[in-house]
This record gives sequence, C-alpha cells and structure tokens, in this order.
Amino acid sequence: MANEVALWGRLQRLAALQPKVVLSPSDEPTSFDCLAVDFPFVVRHEGQWQLFYTGFDGKNFRLATASSQDLQNWQKIGLVWSPETQQNVASAWLLRHNDLDEPIAKLRRGLFWMAYVKVTEQKCWGSLELAFSPDMERWLPFDANPILTAKEGDAWESAGLTAPCLIEREHLFWLFYIGRNGLPSLGVALSTDFLIWSRDMENPLVQFSPDYLTGRPFLVRFGRQWWLLIGNGNGLKAAVSEDLRHWQVLDEPLTFDGLSNPSSPYLFLHDGKLWLFFAADKDGKRHIFCVASE
Repeated sequence: MANEVALWGRLQRLAALQPKVVLSPSDEPTSFDCLAVDFPFVVRHEGQWQLFYTGFDGKNFRLATASSQDLQNWQKIGLVWSPETQQNVASAWLLRHNDLDEPIAKLRRGLFWMAYVKVTEQKCWGSLELAFSPDMERWLPFDANPILTAKEGDAWESAGLTAPCLIEREHLFWLFYIGRNGLPSLGVALSTDFLIWSRDMENPLVQFSPDYLTGRPFLVRFGRQWWLLIGNGNGLKAAVSEDLRHWQVLDEPLTFDGLSNPSSPYLFLHDGKLWLFFAADKDGKRHIFCVASE
C-alpha cells in the first residue's frame, strides 16, 4: 500500500510539470510520419536509448525507431521494415523485464520479441502479430502470425483488436490487448510457446466504464504490485493489481495543460528519476512527449 501511494503521488507531481516534445511528425509532406507519431516504447540497448514508435501519413501506419543518449534529444533512425516488406503495422511493444527500473528488452531463446497490430482498418484496429530479431535492428515476422484475431474472440472484442502489451511471468507469456464491441476493454491471452494462445476466462479484465480507452496500455511491476496506465480520451488512468487479473482503478486521470488526448504512456525509473513518455495532440498534430521528475 505504501508503494502504491508513493508512486501515485509521484505520478501526480509529474502531471503538474510541463512535458517536453521529444519527437514530432516530419515536416516533409511525403514522409511516413508527416501527420502523427504515436505509441512510444523506450528501452536501453548497447549503451544508448532506443525509441520504437508508430508513424502515420494519413493512409498507412508504419513502425520506426529513434535513438538518444540522454532521453531528451532524439534522432530518428528510420523504418523497422521497408514499405515493400511490411506496412500498416502499429503499436510496437517489446518483451522486456517487468520491473519499473528495468527498461531493458528481454531475450527469449537468444532473440528479441516484438508484438504489434497488423492494421486492417484506420485507427489502428486489426489482428495481433509477433516479430523477432537477433539484434533489435533486423526484424522478421513470426511464421505463426496472426497470433490473435477478433474472429475467434468473444462478443466484447468482436469488432477488432489493437494495442498489444507482452510480458512474461511465472513461465507464461501474457499478451494484454484492447478489444472492442462498443466501448473498448482490456483483455489478455496466455501462452507457453507463442504458438497457442488462450484467452483468459476473466476477460474483459478492465472496462473503465464509462471511459473510452485510447492508445496502448502500459503494464509494469513495482514492488509486489502491477501497475496499469492507459489513456481515456481526457488523460491517463491508472489501476493496480496483485495478480494481473483483478484491477483497482485509482482516482481521477492524470492530465497535462495544453495537450489533448494523452495516451500510450510508457513509464520507468532511471538515475533516481521517474520518466514518463506518452503521445498527445498539440496544434493539430500528434507528438511524443516526455516529462521527468526533478
């Protein structure tokens, strides 16, 4: 309980600070990310920080990366896949260590693994897929894709899936995702081998009714508790859980002055500071922001 109160207090203080734009849409009208950058995911890899994000040009969604030495100044690297190889993919999440102070990608059988949504309609809804890489640079789609579709799901998710969040706990892989049939809700599927996925009997886990969930959920372990952050159209909502299935929703959403629709949060501890990345709308375009504790 003390950890819950302490972290929630730190998050509320973060929301009172002025976020900084760390990544913006390209000024080139023909660029893959000329209208929006979204879904930030940050990991430490080989001495530098790597940011996976989604770019949107009004027609297609594409995955891309940027790098930084200090978490505040970022240089765009380029697309994860060429348009000829893979397009209309969004919302990357890498299998990573679970704790708040370990923003480090996790190897499975010598490979890094990434979950994402293969978009079949605009606004990032579609089927969920995996890709793997030996070095975080060359990514290959998993042969068993798609690993989860709305077609084989329950009624609450029959209209589409999006925004995967993949973690490993107690020798099981937990694939959290947003499904919809009306208001979007949070569900989870489990697997031991990435090949066979079973939806949890407790689904949907969180509905945040009457809020409309937006963006990608973020899950992390802090002490003995799991924390969930997700956008609700007005701010970032938080919930805590002991078992990843039963969630207690906390207070009012975190909001940020001058920004609309903050979503897809990504939170971690580094050098004693709490860092929060998220996407939000400003001046008619979608940017990626960062705010860090003093």
